[in-house]
Amino acid sequence: MKYNQIRCFVNRGVSLKVVPFDYDFNKEEYDGLFISNGPGDPAVMKDVVEKLRIALKEARTPIFGICLGHQLMATASGASTLKLKFGNRGHNIPCTSTISGRCYITSQNHGYAVDVNTLTPGWKELFVNANDGSNEVLV
Repeated sequence: MKYNQIRCFVNRGVSLKVVPFDYDFNKEEYDGLFISNGPGDPAVMKDVVEKLRIALKEARTPIFGICLGHQLMATASGASTLKLKFGNRGHNIPCTSTISGRCYITSQNHGYAVDVNTLTPGWKELFVNANDGSNEVLV
């Protein structure tokens, strides 16, 4: 997890508990769950995916995922991921909203993406990478 992510939460008054990847957060009480960035291949992180699958099924609180966290949530919901040929790396990656069609410039650093053809009912794309068409955000 990047220090700026922690700083942004704390500056907004969030009481934050940072835990390692193998921590069983399902045994905790919390108001929201934030799954941070990687590195790593989400397909091999089966223990984390199983914990997320339980959290998604229980739906006790909002759950957010960024980068690898987004891919892990998608995997926990039943979707698959795929390795990108080149990866999306840089500070000027264009992403298009599927709702408004508006394009935003984003900062990215990931080599995997969610395969939208494997999304389970109830999930849909919100942002698509304008360079390679890969998924960037799900709702």
